[in-house]
Amino acid sequence: MVKMRSNFFNENGIFRPGKVSITKFSEGVFLESEDSITAEEPLEIMICSGKSKKCSRFAVTMRTPGEDEYLAAGLLYTEGIINSLSDFDTQKFRKIESNILEVWLSRISFELNGDRFFPSYSSCGLCGKTSIDQVFIKGARIQHSFNSVTPNLILSLPGKMHSSQKMFTETGGIHGAALFNEDGTMIATSEDVGRHNAVDKVIGKSLLEGNLEKCHILQISGRSGFEIVQKAAIAGIPVVSSVSAPSSLAVETAETFGITLICFVRENRFNIYTHKNRVSRI
Repeated sequence: MVKMRSNFFNENGIFRPGKVSITKFSEGVFLESEDSITAEEPLEIMICSGKSKKCSRFAVTMRTPGEDEYLAAGLLYTEGIINSLSDFDTQKFRKIESNILEVWLSRISFELNGDRFFPSYSSCGLCGKTSIDQVFIKGARIQHSFNSVTPNLILSLPGKMHSSQKMFTETGGIHGAALFNEDGTMIATSEDVGRHNAVDKVIGKSLLEGNLEKCHILQISGRSGFEIVQKAAIAGIPVVSSVSAPSSLAVETAETFGITLICFVRENRFNIYTHKNRVSRI
């Protein structure tokens, strides 16, 4: 394993990048140097019942350490395990060591008779999900009353998100996600080595802080895959904007659930793939 030096959590509990020794080749010359890299470590999420006092392993996800409670809350919400803040027990979270997190719930729709385990990886979210039928089962909360956004507002979002990406500035190797209201005010932002983790973190943060209903636009730093649009649908977010390309299933999911999917948001251009009526022509 590569030894990282000077890893630490800042006062907000965010994991800062570590330094590694590298050999750099530039303009025909080899140089011994250092580079900042993004941390990627496993997090085991346990679901615990406040009534039975039983716990069951729910998932292991590869993530950038920090904001683990937000990540767990967002994941449980977008997976349909919880529906609101009232589903949490008085003690919401308990950290067991650095990479094990217990989530305590007051209401659980299944018996904790064993592990409901699935692996989750930083590269793909919940790999293997190939049908939007699973989103139908969980339901979607799209805010159909949402009015419209201007082209200028959409074009401003990547820059606003990027200005809050401290780890990206240091490493260049991390994804970002941010939630905005319809006026373009940023409500929450997070970074993680995984696109889907960054999305779970901002959704979880907004849920725990009681701001999720104010969130109208999800901006992400990478491509728009199915798992990203799925999470937006379940969280009721009507607009998804990304700086890169969508997948075919992402477009299909957005079309089905009434999400305006906007991609390739760069400089003075973007492509609208679904529900273009939400973007004003003025």
